[in-house]
Amino acid sequence: MTAAPVLPALEGRRILLTGASHGIGSVAAAELARQGASLALVARNPGGLEDVVAKLAGGPHDVFAFDARDEVAWLSAAERIAPQGLLHGIVTAAAALTPIGSLGTWSVADFRATLDLNVTGTLLAVTTNLDALKAARGSVVTFSGGGATAPFVRFDAYAASKAAVVRLTENLAMGLRDDGVRANSVAPGFVVTPMHNETIAAGPETVGRDYYERTKRAIEEGGGDPPELAAELAAFLLSDASSGITGKLLSARWDPWRDGAFQERLRTEVDLATLRRIDDQFFTTTSRV
Repeated sequence: MTAAPVLPALEGRRILLTGASHGIGSVAAAELARQGASLALVARNPGGLEDVVAKLAGGPHDVFAFDARDEVAWLSAAERIAPQGLLHGIVTAAAALTPIGSLGTWSVADFRATLDLNVTGTLLAVTTNLDALKAARGSVVTFSGGGATAPFVRFDAYAASKAAVVRLTENLAMGLRDDGVRANSVAPGFVVTPMHNETIAAGPETVGRDYYERTKRAIEEGGGDPPELAAELAAFLLSDASSGITGKLLSARWDPWRDGAFQERLRTEVDLATLRRIDDQFFTTTSRV
């Protein structure tokens, strides 16, 4: 008897991806499509979106050119994002890095704009598609970044926003667990993307010489962490293979997320891979009530 063919992990699933026109978002699009997903791709750059979708396997894939902060645009697109009323996954890669520099050298308006994109844009992707996500008992994958778990000086807006995204993801995991929806965050590592051109443009005096030189060296020599690792982890967290894993922050590079024993720890150890204060007096485990 001929064995049935093994289908790609995301075959037949509809997945929304923001920040899809470049960087980690475009690499994630390629990986999710390779694994069989039908994609709804969101970014501000229509030309970039068309370039990405033209190279994707499978389909159908649809593009939506709007700013992730635009609630009206999200609401208008909801039926086309999930045309069958089902959304099996949401991946939020849209983000801004600026303003960069010491306190007092940038405007609060620029700080606010980055928090709005990185945090509110993440939230809107979920809230405006919530019914379809619940109907499919889907999975949310957000992206952490520098500053989420340690200070990232001179990148205050980015750092604050990424810490907020991780906590928001944990809230989503707890708030939606009774609906069968999971939510996890990916720490992609130091991935060289067009975003880092802003670091180089700002210069060593603004960003700090050590970080400037590290970024410059990575760009020139092809260093940094491969974006494919983050894309593969996102695909895993959208698939049935990660069933039972929710509310976690996982490093694409440093966590052994492919290992079955580690996956079981993620399912059973409440505080593993979460954003917590570390102390020996006041810390208590997260309530499951």
